[in-house]
Amino acid sequence: MLWDIQRKIEGNTICPLGDAAAWPVAAAIRHFRDEFEWHVNNPDECLRKNYGLAGYADTIHVPVAM
Repeated sequence: MLWDIQRKIEGNTICPLGDAAAWPVAAAIRHFRDEFEWHVNNPDECLRKNYGLAGYADTIHVPVAM
């Protein structure tokens, strides 16, 4: 559905912002289509898995300027 929507926007608007909004969606789907499809087809497993990002962010300590 995302691919279809971005194709309908790209090249079909007089405003260049329409094309600019569609291009990142097209690029993300073009490069990561299998991941998009996996998340759509496996919503429960997506919620259970930790891909390392949440735990990684917790270990970052940013020094506070005094």
